[in-house]
Amino acid sequence: MKKIFGENPMRRIVQVGVLLLVSGLALGHQYFGVEKVAPIDAYCPFGAVEGMLTLIFTGEFVKRIFTSSFILLAIFLVSTLILGRVFCGYFCPLGTIQEGIRAIGRKLGLKKDLELPSFLDKYLRYVKYLILAVIVYYSFSITDLGFRAYDPYNALMHFGEEFDEKVFAYAILGLLLVLSIFSKNWWCRYFCPLGAFLSIFKKIGLIKIERNQKTCISCGACDQVCPAGLEIKEADEVRSADCVSCGKCIGHCPKSSLQYKIWGTAITLTQFNRIALLLIVIPLIVLPFTPLWKTKPESNLINTQGQLDTSNIRGSNTLQYVIDTTGVPFEVFQEKMGLPSDADKKLKLKEIGTKYDLKNAEGNYLEAEEFRAVIDEYLLERSSQKKEETPVSYYEAQEKESALSCPFNETNCEFPGECASYVDANQNKICDRSE
Repeated sequence: MKKIFGENPMRRIVQVGVLLLVSGLALGHQYFGVEKVAPIDAYCPFGAVEGMLTLIFTGEFVKRIFTSSFILLAIFLVSTLILGRVFCGYFCPLGTIQEGIRAIGRKLGLKKDLELPSFLDKYLRYVKYLILAVIVYYSFSITDLGFRAYDPYNALMHFGEEFDEKVFAYAILGLLLVLSIFSKNWWCRYFCPLGAFLSIFKKIGLIKIERNQKTCISCGACDQVCPAGLEIKEADEVRSADCVSCGKCIGHCPKSSLQYKIWGTAITLTQFNRIALLLIVIPLIVLPFTPLWKTKPESNLINTQGQLDTSNIRGSNTLQYVIDTTGVPFEVFQEKMGLPSDADKKLKLKEIGTKYDLKNAEGNYLEAEEFRAVIDEYLLERSSQKKEETPVSYYEAQEKESALSCPFNETNCEFPGECASYVDANQNKICDRSE
């Protein structure tokens, strides 16, 4: 058992189980068209970190994020305060992949870890906090997941899909996978914004690792196995924000000189795993079956104020769903886009171009953007026709509702680019919510 799963079999089982589960959800959404499976963003707690300010100041969720991400974040924040960064050590798929690749590197004979000089390592560990601050601010300013195009985890779970949209994310993913052959978790140590966020709570948390100086022989086994690259063999206690609570140092200590302590009480790895089961695993099994757990809104096209927002049309939406939600007849798509009369309306928008060999003016297969343009044109024409019949047009109605919801009580704002609530449906260069 130890040969396969190491000194802490439960950790390995959780790591592999989570990786398989998340991969299955990603594949189900992208390749198998499982309607109930949301985009992978809905199953990552970092989406809640990115969308937190938007929800606080506007009451809206950013695109692709709903209550599930906030529930996940709450679970892991509580567990971090008690057990440390157990998410990073047990539940992060990208961390699991990096550890696995490093193990392969050792099997290939690359025993010595590639490490930066200590003075450089010390300061580079702060880079992830700067990255976190930039991402949170940027996501708030655009009311979207600003890190998505650069996120190696997102690229990993798209399995080559959306490559054009995530060139940087795939490049970062490729680089860190190559680095993982020679080094231990560089992404987690220096660049991971979720790790930075959890580190803040880890620093004020209850758990620490104590070293018994009387029994310790300073063999360095703890330093060698630590995925965070911490210096443990000379420390009286380990309270570093970078500790990921993996317990590898404890499990590999030949003299059992290291132990977890919570509020001064020593706990074993087995007890640690039982607490993790109660705090994390059981809630993760139970909560998805409750009304609290929602991976997506009832409609990605209808916001919480009941307004149609065509900018949220996605390639994963089916043609039938778009027709039913927007009210645009199938005949309009047939006429404007050349769809065959017997087109399968259950196809996703991103599949229609390749299925029927339909391309846009640039020679690329049809994507969600082309459908969005047709829908906007149809709705604009329809609102113009109704203008003579009613004093309130489609866009005026949108503006009237929007004006009531300006969270800052501003009026006639021109290009408030940093405002997370900015919307300009009638394109008059003044925020609709402020008119």
